[in-house]
Amino acid sequence: MFKAKRQSPNDVFIAVMGVTGSGKSSFISLCSGKSVSIGHSLESCTSTVDIYAYDVSPERTVYLIDTPGFDDTTKSDTDVLSEIAAWLVDSYRNKILLHGIIYLHRITDNRMQGSAKRNFLMFKQLCGPDALKHVILATTMWDRVPDGDGVDREKVLVDTPEFWGWMLARGSSCHRHDNTEASARAIVGLLVDHDGPPVATDLQRQLVDEHRPLDQTSAGRELHSEMLREKEKWERERREMERQMLVAVQQRDRETERLLREERDSYTRKISKVEGDTEKLRSTMEKLLADRDERVALVERELERQKAAYEGELRRFQERAQQLKEERDGLEKERALAELGALQQVQLRRGERAENTRLSGYSISMYGSARVCLSPSYTAVATPNGCPEITFGSAKLVAASVGDSSITGAAAWIARYSDGTWRRSANLETQYPYLGENIRTHGLQALEYCALGPGPRHYARWKNGAKSCNATDQVRGLLRNCKRDAAKTGSKIVAVAFGYGDACVISYGCLRRPETLVSCWNLFGYYPDLERFLRENSAVRIVAIALDPSSTTDYIMVYYTTEPDGRGGYGLVSNCSESDDAALDKWWNTTCGLST
Repeated sequence: MFKAKRQSPNDVFIAVMGVTGSGKSSFISLCSGKSVSIGHSLESCTSTVDIYAYDVSPERTVYLIDTPGFDDTTKSDTDVLSEIAAWLVDSYRNKILLHGIIYLHRITDNRMQGSAKRNFLMFKQLCGPDALKHVILATTMWDRVPDGDGVDREKVLVDTPEFWGWMLARGSSCHRHDNTEASARAIVGLLVDHDGPPVATDLQRQLVDEHRPLDQTSAGRELHSEMLREKEKWERERREMERQMLVAVQQRDRETERLLREERDSYTRKISKVEGDTEKLRSTMEKLLADRDERVALVERELERQKAAYEGELRRFQERAQQLKEERDGLEKERALAELGALQQVQLRRGERAENTRLSGYSISMYGSARVCLSPSYTAVATPNGCPEITFGSAKLVAASVGDSSITGAAAWIARYSDGTWRRSANLETQYPYLGENIRTHGLQALEYCALGPGPRHYARWKNGAKSCNATDQVRGLLRNCKRDAAKTGSKIVAVAFGYGDACVISYGCLRRPETLVSCWNLFGYYPDLERFLRENSAVRIVAIALDPSSTTDYIMVYYTTEPDGRGGYGLVSNCSESDDAALDKWWNTTCGLST
């Protein structure tokens, strides 16, 4: 939740509006690189005004205002308009003006009618004529319609005065958003670079300068008129239901009477709701702010309650984990010694049997031509035009993750060394801003594990239990399930690999006891060789894994398995289509003690 503060000359405030499901939260997440709750069901995620900041240059910060959507499943349009109005009033009183408004519209909608048309008319009244030059009308979800259909629908929007035509003729502009970071930032850039000062909306001036109640503003009157039309319609329907009920009573048709009564009561509830919403519209500026502050206070109290409950549960878990650790330590020492004497390394990839090696310490990462393979006995780093600075004097690499290069042109990376220190590339925070934020909060040297993926996707864990994750809802679901199951045994996630699209592989358990490792994955049809291998070898335990996000087929995996005779061993399986395997073979053979 955000309350307005004084505006710096270098601050740019842009509101993002539209009906629920038009893609506001996705748009803001792409721009800011920050995790924003994104809805994939009929329930709306954004219930209050929230704000996300990102730096477009060292001197300028953009604040994207995420507003609740009209046509919400859980809140009336009156509630939504009241929430937006409260923020606009608060910001206006604190001398914060908008540099622009982005209104998002789904191109998948066959036509603008019903609630979409009503809410757009209300939005137009909210802005007022002075703000129209600062408005961008953006269409979303072009990947979900045939090109011809989308172009036809866009033409109707642009050419029809009561839709977008009137606003476009008075200075607004129309653009397509193709659901990429570049597209979102380009649209925001049009407002950042806009000539002229920021502007006040009609809603702000009417509520603050003219002291009107909400129902007497232009936007409020538009909404009020629509509610009156709806109320009249439902009253007609209710009267018809009552007329039919009387006929059913006369005919002693009890079942029909019951059904009609239910319909009549439904219309009665709708009418009562409209009457309640009409009363809410009569809010003054002071009441809007008081109501908003009360809602903020309620949410803050609930967050404090949840935080206290979480901290109590965390303390109990840590005490139990420490108890289990102490009980296991003695047993594990004896078991590790026995395994070191009996364990044999198995290289199923080449059909060769390797000699014993250490139990843990594998780390693999790959991204295009950049590749880092680490084992307890040998390190191989191949980064042509990638990240040669990852090697650091005489310090030995013990863990590394190579990431994206799409923004800076050079691969981002983060690595841990034998002296316990962590280092990162200079461009890590540019490629992964949300991770950079958390590193500044929790400390680089307090990191315990970090895995980088495409774009801003990553997973990181600190020694104090804090976590940083930027991933799709499906991948977050996998991670939540793995963390929950790992917590039951006092273990933790030991390997995360992000791949092409939403592909992801996760392994959790105890590396010192590799037979305890458990893995879960969703490859979404990519990496078919790996998926086939995992399905055909259910006894495989994933020790370390890397998926190449720039490829749909390439991966490297070190695993542990138990043979029929009871002996355990490690194996390597990979697919590296765009490079020869000589370096990988050398690393594995040297690790296993097979090289001459």
